[in-house]
Amino acid sequence: MTTTARSGILGLSAGFIGGLFGVGGGLVVVPGLVLWLGATQHRAHATSLAAIVVSASAGLIPFGARGEVDWGTAAVIAGGAIVGAYVGARIADRIPAVWLARAFVALVLASAIRLGFLG
Repeated sequence: MTTTARSGILGLSAGFIGGLFGVGGGLVVVPGLVLWLGATQHRAHATSLAAIVVSASAGLIPFGARGEVDWGTAAVIAGGAIVGAYVGARIADRIPAVWLARAFVALVLASAIRLGFLG
């Protein structure tokens, strides 16, 4: 299978899961890029951020059309997210790939455990 085909399948999967569960897609894209497409950890994080901009916008359309978006809250979160993403990306460049991957896994596991106890 070509890299382009794999990338398309990864994007389709990430978009579907992102739209269904409200995640940015990075939960699927980062591991997919590293494990399935052979990207470095840093390139996977950067590529995921680029893809999420468009996929999140596409996922927003049906929710926005139904009036399910709290635009005031979204604007405040977006403002913080812009600053946080910039700072996080600057810091990520200084973290060795193995520790960046471990931190990503720890975050995903902590989130899964927390959601498991709340659900």
